[in-house]
Amino acid sequence: MRTRVIFAALVAAAAFAACSRSEMSVPAVKEVPAADNIFSTKNAVRRVSGTLSRDGLSTRPGGAVITASLGEDETRIHLNPGSSQATVTWDAGDYFWTCAVDPSSSDVEYTYYETSLGGAQASFSANSALPETDAYYHLRVLDENFYGWADLTEYDMGIAYGIFIPSEQTAVAGNVDPDAFVSGTVSTSASGALTFYNAMSILRFKLSGDIVSSVKKITIHGSSSIAGDTAVIFIDGVPYADFDLGSALNLDGGTREITLSGDFAKDQYYYVTLGPGEQTGLIMTFSDGGTESTTKVVSKTVDFQRGRITDFGTINLGDSFSDDPSGDVAELYMEASAGAPKPVTIVVVPDGYTEEELSNYKLDAYSGINALFNTVPFKTYKSYFNVWILYVASAESGANITDGSGNIVTPRNCYFGSKWGESSYGDMALDESTLYNFVSANCPDLKSGVHTANETPVLVIINDSRYGGICHSYSNGKAYCQAPVTAGGLAWGYPEITAVSESDPSQGTRAVTAEEIAEVGTNYNGDWRNTLVHEFGGHAFGRLGDEYWYDQDRGAVSSIGSHTWTVPFSLNISAKYTPTPWTDDLLSRRTSLVASNPLYARLGTFQGGDVSSLNRWRSEKISCMIDNRFYFSLRQRQLIVKRIMTLAGKTFDLSDFLSKDDPTDPIRDVSSSGVMGPSAPRTADFAPIMPPLPPPVLIEE
Repeated sequence: MRTRVIFAALVAAAAFAACSRSEMSVPAVKEVPAADNIFSTKNAVRRVSGTLSRDGLSTRPGGAVITASLGEDETRIHLNPGSSQATVTWDAGDYFWTCAVDPSSSDVEYTYYETSLGGAQASFSANSALPETDAYYHLRVLDENFYGWADLTEYDMGIAYGIFIPSEQTAVAGNVDPDAFVSGTVSTSASGALTFYNAMSILRFKLSGDIVSSVKKITIHGSSSIAGDTAVIFIDGVPYADFDLGSALNLDGGTREITLSGDFAKDQYYYVTLGPGEQTGLIMTFSDGGTESTTKVVSKTVDFQRGRITDFGTINLGDSFSDDPSGDVAELYMEASAGAPKPVTIVVVPDGYTEEELSNYKLDAYSGINALFNTVPFKTYKSYFNVWILYVASAESGANITDGSGNIVTPRNCYFGSKWGESSYGDMALDESTLYNFVSANCPDLKSGVHTANETPVLVIINDSRYGGICHSYSNGKAYCQAPVTAGGLAWGYPEITAVSESDPSQGTRAVTAEEIAEVGTNYNGDWRNTLVHEFGGHAFGRLGDEYWYDQDRGAVSSIGSHTWTVPFSLNISAKYTPTPWTDDLLSRRTSLVASNPLYARLGTFQGGDVSSLNRWRSEKISCMIDNRFYFSLRQRQLIVKRIMTLAGKTFDLSDFLSKDDPTDPIRDVSSSGVMGPSAPRTADFAPIMPPLPPPVLIEE
């Protein structure tokens, strides 16, 4: 197993006065436990206390002169309103820090460069000389304050700088806040010419309406962190900053909000610097600085790209401060248009969101629903669905913490009473009567009689950063899923053992090979939305059984035993090798299916599933019901579409289903996943491997 190595520059301002090798070094190499890595270890890289000293710039001898420009098409201070790119220049007084790393030791030296002229190219003078070394890392930071570095050469990814994107920025008409900017580069010389590249993204907008002149503060709410602590990693000299803010190095301080303060006028461009990455929803609140405000949902999905401007156009604030109409109890986020006899209804509710946090819930709901409906077959049959997002505030943030056995040890006054253990998930539950009373009273499709509660799966999104997720399913069709907004990146692995024989359980198990791991493509980065798609899309809606198994057999569970449920459960799992529930419909057509698309060759009968490595069989080697990827197997897709047709009042047609089916797995078959940004193949262990969540709770009724 590879060792993760972390360096931290823990130096105060006074340490830079002479900047000599004896005075300037990083602590000894810290070996991180194998269970962790640099992207999951708290405080592995820490903020420098104080700021880096710039004293003595003009008097200290030996400083080099560097000519610096910014890369072509990079955003900078002087912006071109007619383009999504920018005219790039330096300003007088711009500065950057250069870090020289001694490859033979843990020593590191810094020097500070500043220009007095500015321009498209500028001459920067240093405050001290740097030693000869193999690489120099140059960073233009926001507040003269960056905090350490991590050696990632093990992953061929160069140097990672910790930086801070300000959550408080100043409005400048036609410009960005000059202190809200990060760029960097890598060179092999302490002198000469440099080309800097931006690490951040920029949002641009104009305002119209009678109240614009009264606006003093604009708050931008993202579906995930857009400011705060993050990391910039240099790859081939260019910064790469597409890691979640606040979780890339698992640092504290990431925030989903940026406040832009100042005076605002109509028809002027205003700019906000933020971290790059996909936001599956964006809300802007415009305030007079006092009690009056208005909230606008300005985007449901936007991809902020590094070094680019995203133009939101003109936002009309109207003639008075008033809340966005989607702030009502029920918001119809998605409306059925397929022309079926009935819509297929899904309900989303919040738990553990206070009144002030409901904007975050709105974005979390958008993000989770988008993840579900960007996953086949929900993506293919999207037009059949009504998705209702319901709103209700909790008195306190977060969910109750239990002792792992259902007994609350740390109470939280959350509306539906969600609870589970600090590091255990089997006792995850809520107050079902409160949940269904609220849903029945507030979901328009239930109030009008289009569907009953038994026909309406409920997704409960919980404002809690702990890992968790579970589904409670009833024999009469009723089901709800709890999905917490777990902090940071997540990943799930493939079991370490597998059956020796696909057909004969008596031959026992063996170790899984590296080739088998590579075949299923199990290494990828994900997040809480992967858990949501598994628990809600798979269990609550599709009524699918788990297909993972443990590395030590714990026996089979009863979910696929004989039962007479109105809505069959776990027909994606078989209790015998042959015939299976998918033999007649799918295996009998395997030859023609493979002829139509080679990806159907993944269909078969494989031992392992339902938490047992033996005596249970599944139809494909890997799927969402094993490692939470955004991919359901062919059999799973068939069962989900059958459920859609039943709820829509239509008859399932196998030929029609197969003609519309898409067997593409974003992890194995798409080099850059188009399903959701975080769930893409990974080349390094950026996220910790999480344990599988417990099987669904099955309740006879």
